[in-house]
Amino acid sequence: MISRKESFYNGFRLGFPIMIGYIPLGFAFGVVAVKNGIGAFWAVMLSTLVFAGAGQFIAASMLGAGASILSIAIANLLVNLRHVLMSAALVTPWKHLPFSWKMFLSFFQTDEIFAANISYYKAGREVTITQVLSLALIAHFGWILGTFLGALFGESITNVEAYGLDFALPAMFTSLLVPLLVDRIQLLVCLFGAISSLFFMQLGFDRWSIIIATILSATIGLYLSLQKEKK
Repeated sequence: MISRKESFYNGFRLGFPIMIGYIPLGFAFGVVAVKNGIGAFWAVMLSTLVFAGAGQFIAASMLGAGASILSIAIANLLVNLRHVLMSAALVTPWKHLPFSWKMFLSFFQTDEIFAANISYYKAGREVTITQVLSLALIAHFGWILGTFLGALFGESITNVEAYGLDFALPAMFTSLLVPLLVDRIQLLVCLFGAISSLFFMQLGFDRWSIIIATILSATIGLYLSLQKEKK
């Protein structure tokens, strides 16, 4: 059993790169928030109490367009349905954690933090509350700090895309995904998911394309894994 100090270090080491990536993303959200009429204080509160990434961008844009709270909630529900699959994947890594801690730690499970947790577990390392919590908190801090800076200086930024901030999220997630592709099945499932997602997007499924592609990819991955075990 590893010490609490080592667990903290392991979580910090995993969370620090995510924190660095979240600062420009949070900055972009802070800019978008203030430009859509959300005060700097409430922008930071959103990042502190919601921590939803894409959901926050959607909420800020819809609030700026005068959308109702109900429509914003429904839009976020649809976008974040993927968390159902993510939570299912964490059942085994977190099976030894107390239920109360699972409930609390689930709040922090963004795509990037989830990928880091899964990568850590698959490496055969011991999953502890301290490790998961330190990973989550350092990453969350980057998001809050970025939001604060973006909200503070948002009025002076006219074009977020000109600084490449909009590409930070897919670039960071790709860097987290690649180390997880350790065999042919995982690589095939990843490629199928990417191609099918683009395919459904072109058919007009919009954000549903990600959900559909994820379900199909997971199903194919399970089938191929079962066939491999039979052989």
